[in-house]
Amino acid sequence: MRLKGKNAVITGAASGVGRASSLLFAREGASIACVDIDAAMGEETAAMVRKEGGEAIFIETDLADPAAIERMASACMAWRSQIHILFNNAAIAERVEFESLPLEQWNQQIAVNLTAPFLCSQRLVPALRAAGKASIVHHGSIDGVQGNPTLIAYSASKGGLVPLTHVMAYWLSPHGIRVNCINSGALRDSTQGIPVRLTRDNREGKPMSEVQRRATPLGRAGTVEEAAAVALFLAF
Repeated sequence: MRLKGKNAVITGAASGVGRASSLLFAREGASIACVDIDAAMGEETAAMVRKEGGEAIFIETDLADPAAIERMASACMAWRSQIHILFNNAAIAERVEFESLPLEQWNQQIAVNLTAPFLCSQRLVPALRAAGKASIVHHGSIDGVQGNPTLIAYSASKGGLVPLTHVMAYWLSPHGIRVNCINSGALRDSTQGIPVRLTRDNREGKPMSEVQRRATPLGRAGTVEEAAAVALFLAF
């Protein structure tokens, strides 16, 4: 069990990669703090972990709200004085044309996808330092590297995670805290029936388009379990 005795905080734990990672990390021995805005599905993830014999709590958090992040961090550090893994996985994405993108929607995606990873990491540093050896993993996107014309705010916010990862690694490495970023491609499927809800296409169950397929080296969509396995590798 690669994570035996370790404590992990996973945002966006209610579905998708967050749920897959919560289950995988728990199977590897970690105790999990599941963080999400969706209380019903977040509690369901924590219950799934406990059903398998793992230990988990759920902390309802609106990651667009800095005050809510403060409360979440306090709850996590009350739960465990040492946090070994922080997986900043939560994200929101909406497809819209550039000239039609409302400022409110832009601000919300920047808040959840970029500002929240910064704040969650910053506020949990005391517990990450206390662990002696810890790992922060950001969940970025290939859209943050290349840009996706249909996901404007999402692309910009995910792009910001790349330099954020670099500067955080610089500042936190003296404290034994590693910082990495996963720039995943299209994640549309699950081998365990975990719901994938990032985009409207995901929520409506639409198949991968031929354009997306041709742009993907594997020739298929990735699974949330594959992304969770990468997160586990970086967390270990």
